[in-house]
Amino acid sequence: MESPLAPRRSERLARLERTIESELVPRLLTSHRAGPVPPVLATAIARELSERDVDGFVAAVRSPDDARAVEFIRDVLAEGATIEAVYLDLLAPSARRLGQMWDNDECDFVEVTVSLGRMQRLLRDLSQVFLADASRSEPVGNALLTCIPGEQHTLGIIMVGEFLLRDGWRVLVGAPWSESDLLTMVGTEWYDVIGFSVGSESRLPILKRDIRRLKSASRNPHVQFMVGGQVFCEHPNAADEVGANAIAGDAREAPQIARRLLAAARRAAADAPKEAVSEHDQFSDALERT
Repeated sequence: MESPLAPRRSERLARLERTIESELVPRLLTSHRAGPVPPVLATAIARELSERDVDGFVAAVRSPDDARAVEFIRDVLAEGATIEAVYLDLLAPSARRLGQMWDNDECDFVEVTVSLGRMQRLLRDLSQVFLADASRSEPVGNALLTCIPGEQHTLGIIMVGEFLLRDGWRVLVGAPWSESDLLTMVGTEWYDVIGFSVGSESRLPILKRDIRRLKSASRNPHVQFMVGGQVFCEHPNAADEVGANAIAGDAREAPQIARRLLAAARRAAADAPKEAVSEHDQFSDALERT
């Protein structure tokens, strides 16, 4: 005769199995995986980050206690958030939130600068984990990423650099260089893609001038220009006006867009007269030997 406790035990066992399947196993996969989790599985088990998380992180990064932001990131990662989600769904919107608070006089320039500095340090700390599954094949191409002189906050361009590095690109990311420095760099080194981040519409005339001059000075006659920043999200036609080839809406899109630009540049080089592409061929051969 079956014990009356059997149905209750069966229910408890079913609940335990569901808990193991839905919570414990995903946490173990996230925290102790021996190799990369397939993207579909990683998305399925990842903890989603919300506006409430952004609110909490902005409060932490503005706190006098420098450790609060570090602890916040550690906690959301322990709860199953991916590094990519932290980059795109926490750090990026938090940086935008700080910019809005500055515009609305809710915090001053010093506080915004200190907060963004903390976020950049966090980005560097997370970089090793983020780049762990980077492509180990020969480099995709060379990219130079920078901001217009006068732009103070470089978090977005650093984040784009991280995604390009993970995709297999060689990337040079720098604080705003002077125009003369940029002209020297593109005249002496080969870059397939040059990326600019712009935060203000007032900087667009300067960007248009710089792109025109960099095209003329570039060692690569088919160099491509990728732009990003809030101003291009609000005014997509501005990319054509400044002479850029494409807009990267966020860091996640950047590798795919950069590869598309690289393919377009190579098609243009293949269609050019033989003597015009000889230097490119020599550079490509040298790159493959390194």
